[in-house]
Amino acid sequence: MIFNANPKIRRIVFICTPHRGSNMATQSVGQIAMRLIALPGNLVSLAKNTAGDALHAVTGSKRLPNSIFSLSPKNPSLAVMNSVPIQAPHHTIFGDRGIHNEPNSTDGVVPYWSSHLDTALSEKSVPGPHGSCELPQTIAEVQRILHLDLQGGHN
Repeated sequence: MIFNANPKIRRIVFICTPHRGSNMATQSVGQIAMRLIALPGNLVSLAKNTAGDALHAVTGSKRLPNSIFSLSPKNPSLAVMNSVPIQAPHHTIFGDRGIHNEPNSTDGVVPYWSSHLDTALSEKSVPGPHGSCELPQTIAEVQRILHLDLQGGHN
């Protein structure tokens, strides 16, 4: 995988983002969802015929990866993406369902260990679930970051 930074992106705000995946993808709910997702037959056939062995080596399965697999902490592409430094100034907003214990907190889907970035200029915990985008605290933090960007600030 080759990533090139887009020079037009001046600042990034990650909200409830699973940078390192979510164990939910590998637990029973995720496994059931993976079995329910059906890809078009011709796509499945083509992939199995052309990359069947490589597919099994990467995913441990003969099934094509889908959106649930992409969230698995075992997904090798997450490790690759996390090894590439983020070029633009970035900030993290993560949901906390009331635990207030960052290393062990979660929004119910994304654990803190997956949403945290050492390189983030700021990190804000908001009291809510995975859908914390619409919370007043989240909106206020995004506004703060946008005003900071307009003023040319870094924090």
